[in-house]
Amino acid sequence: ITKLKKSFKLKKPVITKLTKRKKSFKIRWAKVKNASGYKLQYSTSSKFTKKTTKTVKVKGNTKFAKTVKKLKAKKKYYVRVRAYKDGKAVTVYTKWSKVKAVKTK
Repeated sequence: ITKLKKSFKLKKPVITKLTKRKKSFKIRWAKVKNASGYKLQYSTSSKFTKKTTKTVKVKGNTKFAKTVKKLKAKKKYYVRVRAYKDGKAVTVYTKWSKVKAVKTK
């Protein structure tokens, strides 16, 4: 497994823009070379506790933005993203990006 992880070396994604919207937000991130897709997490807790955290999967390496809807108005959300690469037997994940915060309208 360690040989697989080294062959799938991916860089950690960077959140480039976080825009607040009415009961939603839009996130953009920089492309990670050789990634199969991305996982986005958002939470009302800065510690990303299981109870307050939701995860969204973005398949493919052509989309670098996502609008998250159906949120509460005037609430602060913490957001992070990571890239992944699907292998034949193992999926390799990068570390999470730096956390950014956004308050919905």
